[in-house]
Amino acid sequence: MADTKDICLRREHETPDTAAGMHGPDGSEEAPQGATPAEPSDAEATQVIDEQVAETPSVSAEPAGAAEPVADLDDVVAGEPAGGPDEPAGDESAVAAGGKGRKPKGKRKGRAKKALIWTAAVIVVLAGAYVAAAWFLGDRVPGDTRVAGVDISGLAVDEAVRTLDEGLAEARTVPVPVHFGDVSGELDPTTAGLDVDTEATIARITGFTLDPRVVLGHIFGLGDQPAVSTIDEAALDGAVEALAGSLDVPPTEGVIEFVDGAPVVTEPADGTSLDVEGASELLADEWLTGQRPLELPSDAVPPMVDSDVIAAAMSEQVEPMLSGPVTVALNDTTAELAPAEIASAATMALDDASGSLVLTLDGSALAELVTAKVPSIGEAPQDAQIVLGDNGPTIVPAVTGTGLDPAALAEGVRAASVNTDPAARTATLELTQTEAEFSTADAEALGVTEVIGTFATPYPHDPTRTANLVAGTAHINGILVLPGERFSLLDALRPITAANGYTVSGVVVNGFEGEAVGGGLSQVSTTSFNAGFEAGLTDVTHQPHSRWFSRYPEGREATVYDPSIDMVWENNTGYGVLIQAYVTDSEVVVTLWGTDVFDVNIVTGGRYAFTSPQTVYNTSANCIPEPGGSNGFSVDVTRTVSRDGEVVTDDTYSHRYSAWNRVVCGPAPSGDDADDG
Repeated sequence: MADTKDICLRREHETPDTAAGMHGPDGSEEAPQGATPAEPSDAEATQVIDEQVAETPSVSAEPAGAAEPVADLDDVVAGEPAGGPDEPAGDESAVAAGGKGRKPKGKRKGRAKKALIWTAAVIVVLAGAYVAAAWFLGDRVPGDTRVAGVDISGLAVDEAVRTLDEGLAEARTVPVPVHFGDVSGELDPTTAGLDVDTEATIARITGFTLDPRVVLGHIFGLGDQPAVSTIDEAALDGAVEALAGSLDVPPTEGVIEFVDGAPVVTEPADGTSLDVEGASELLADEWLTGQRPLELPSDAVPPMVDSDVIAAAMSEQVEPMLSGPVTVALNDTTAELAPAEIASAATMALDDASGSLVLTLDGSALAELVTAKVPSIGEAPQDAQIVLGDNGPTIVPAVTGTGLDPAALAEGVRAASVNTDPAARTATLELTQTEAEFSTADAEALGVTEVIGTFATPYPHDPTRTANLVAGTAHINGILVLPGERFSLLDALRPITAANGYTVSGVVVNGFEGEAVGGGLSQVSTTSFNAGFEAGLTDVTHQPHSRWFSRYPEGREATVYDPSIDMVWENNTGYGVLIQAYVTDSEVVVTLWGTDVFDVNIVTGGRYAFTSPQTVYNTSANCIPEPGGSNGFSVDVTRTVSRDGEVVTDDTYSHRYSAWNRVVCGPAPSGDDADDG
């Protein structure tokens, strides 16, 4: 058997046949000349074939009589003929040269399958280890972890919650310093509904989770993590709105006034308004860890009367008016009005429709000037008047005019005064008999006979402020408001200047005490508002103070600030309303006379939504320090107005008062200053 094996092996290496094995062209076996073939047994032949398969990539022998090539080993493994029935089983040249030929496909596929299996096994092992680590480490905070500066690294859940509660105890209640425009303030997080949910904060970074940031954080650390805030949106919006009430800066409207015949211009300037929605969002995100002070977002509020409007009014109306005299021609008589005389009767009023300032002249004042210059001109007509005497209102009859028509005179002089051509600066009028616009019959029909509303407010001892109260009440005393007309307090008080009887006194501007000409006129406004409120007149506009003054009824007061904050009511009685206003030795009194047609019921509710005083910092050059005082609060006032048993209006007014904060002049202290202190 060994000889047979040797012979077969020698045949394999010595035969130069093709890849068909040792077959000849006809399929018979051939041996080298002189060799004696041996006939192996079935078992021996099987051993020889097995050894050949193990030693060479191609089969070198086949049983005698086979007519077709032996299949390639790859195809045997795969269960298919190699290359099909008509193709050779391997590379003949490679076999003849002693090379290995094509690598068996079965080995490649086998190795790929093994690699895939091993890769899957590794992934399964790693995933299992990852899940196991996530489960095992979930009851502790990852290492190197801080929340709002509080170190909770590696702590168990309960201990981490307790540590965070203790570490944030002060930060959760300390006022948040904020900055807006030129002022700084503070927001109480408790009042604003801001707090930290420590349990939710810890839960985000503990417990079973497959989040790689948390799992890997146990190895590498999580670093600084945000706190989970709880936010009462209604309380936050209310606190921010209250903050806006004390920090908003109204725009400065451009104004042209005439003092001693010369124009005095108040330059316009943008105001600043707190972006309430943006500020609420910023505070919700940054109240705990944001940079101090928090810079709140704001919007610029442009004035209605800007520099362009002022420039146009000056160049087109004021400068031409003051460029020279205007001649008034009356039949055969003339009178000359100097620029300063015209200016004494002039005002520059805002035309809401066009947004421009319009020159307006007082015809009655001009008529007095012309009549004084030319006495022969005669008398201007005089309207009937309703005046207040010791026994109440009385009527002074109207007087028919024998000369000038004030309205025609005012329009003629105005048109001539803005004409820059000297030859065209003449107002030509005719002397006629003119009836008064407001006759005696008109006055009687107004029914101004009884008190329909009165109110009084006490004032503090402050001689300078009291002088403004006297001047203010004098300017509104005796004003007759016709049916359907509106009474504007600012229109009645203007101009609020020293020349018009006002002095510099204390005011509250943007939530801070200061000084301005006309300080104290808000008391005239509040008293006038309440007289109309109790008379049942229509409330057109009023704005309560940002802080409550104990001398005024809460929820029922009105500030005034020229030019942006007015107090206006409308005469809805169908009769005339005559204003009587004066100052006693202790009170400001406003009484309204007319015909009483309304039943008025006013109910003031209890206070609610209290806020505590805070410390605010004011960097304004005119800052006045304040010690702080009472809490802020909200209040509701309901007014029901009825006429002949029918309800005319039933309105509820709600207002939020800010606390009387402690005001410190200067910037808010920095963190370093606070540490040193």
